[in-house]
Amino acid sequence: MLKRVAALMILTVAAARAAPATSGPRPIAIVINGNALSLDPPPRFEQNLLFVPVRRTIEALGLGFERSGNRITTQIGSKAVTLTIGSRAADVDGARIELEAAPIEIHDVIYAPLRFFTDVLGAQAHFDRRTNTVLIVAQIVGRSSNGFVTTGNGYERLGSVAAIDVLSDPPTLTLQRNGGVKTIAIAANATIDVLDVDVNVSTPGELGDIRPGDFARVEMRKDGRVERIVDEYGSRSGHIVALAGGEFVLNDGQVIAPGRLTEISLNGRAASLGELQPGDQVDVRYNVETNEVREILASRSAPSGAPSAGGAAIASLESDASHPLRAGDTVHVTMHGTAGGSASFDIGSDVVNQAMGQRSPGIYVGAYTIPRGANFDDVALLGRLTVGGATAQAAAAQTISASSIGPGISDFAPDAGSTINTSRPAVYASFVPDAVGVNPSSALMWIDDRDVTSECLRTAQFIQYIPQYAYPDGAHRVTIRVADQAGNVTTKSWAFSIRTR
Repeated sequence: MLKRVAALMILTVAAARAAPATSGPRPIAIVINGNALSLDPPPRFEQNLLFVPVRRTIEALGLGFERSGNRITTQIGSKAVTLTIGSRAADVDGARIELEAAPIEIHDVIYAPLRFFTDVLGAQAHFDRRTNTVLIVAQIVGRSSNGFVTTGNGYERLGSVAAIDVLSDPPTLTLQRNGGVKTIAIAANATIDVLDVDVNVSTPGELGDIRPGDFARVEMRKDGRVERIVDEYGSRSGHIVALAGGEFVLNDGQVIAPGRLTEISLNGRAASLGELQPGDQVDVRYNVETNEVREILASRSAPSGAPSAGGAAIASLESDASHPLRAGDTVHVTMHGTAGGSASFDIGSDVVNQAMGQRSPGIYVGAYTIPRGANFDDVALLGRLTVGGATAQAAAAQTISASSIGPGISDFAPDAGSTINTSRPAVYASFVPDAVGVNPSSALMWIDDRDVTSECLRTAQFIQYIPQYAYPDGAHRVTIRVADQAGNVTTKSWAFSIRTR
């Protein structure tokens, strides 16, 4: 039986690794000076011409990106470069350069023809059809190997966070990149934003919210004064379904491979990978540049009434969060345990050491109001009770989810502003949930102010409408409304035209 179980775990890990990619054409990759960019969004062909996403490409070149209406501006040294959506004319310090095609905007992403990067930015760029890759080589790169980027108003330092010292005067942040280390003094009025890239949510933070192992961008004035820090990290949450070979698999198929520097805790105490078990709830934090896993917070429900060595015991821990929460909601936590102690609770890695009061002997209560910007899915509720120097810990049987942002609408058809030649167009929109899933019954659709929801196919992934009757030629307006399980609402409207003759 042990061999069969072990084999099953190994097969599960292997299957997760070997899962086939989704069907469809392979996305076009971008490689800049030998470094591959992420594929979201990839370049695309429009009318047999290759278009490249502007913002992510020029930012990867270490250049700034500013947008005002339809105008996009970047700075190359002392030269200002301006593009205008829909115009083939690019402006370089007042000189006009004609592009082979005008920049376009598709689903909120601005694209320019590949030759923009050669004709205007002076880079070497070409498309390798054999490898399906855009290759760009440029000497204008502002992001150097030591993580130093020049900008129009100063410069920017980038790297993995090696240390944070909040007790020094002034506080300092130490970055590490390609073997180089830089310690930066942080001004008291510096703005700090903490960004979870997996849910694409940025929240205001403090220096103490930055963790070693995160990726950080420090924006500085020319005199070296820090104006802003953007701390970026990735997160994964779920239940362990299998462990093997120094890795484990989550219930969504993600394979997590801890490294030498990964910090692991189980129910609030330091632990090793070997102590984790299938069924444990885990919250994983990783570096978005290196993909290195830096922190694993695991929780496991303790047997009811399990005492600590000193006699402190938690008989039960529960909350009133029966559904995902949103900003402004309050979760109430109740703990039954040894009387006369000091109690607190954590909600995953986002909310720690929330104090609880003893309402009556052995009954402790606490509450937490979900702030704007909070986003976590299926995270553990962990309680601690200290009596006479001994501490007991336990995880609640139920997990907690919260989201502050409504679902995204990532793809839709017909395209905004397009003209189609059918009087019965298929109209759809696909949904991208934030921290919590989409509520399919919340998805609604109107066309020309007429509610067509009853004629739609609705799922947690999309809404689709195929009309049973012909629409007249002319302009038509679509409105989609959808909410997540926490009640956060997103609405999107766009127009298209029908011309059948």
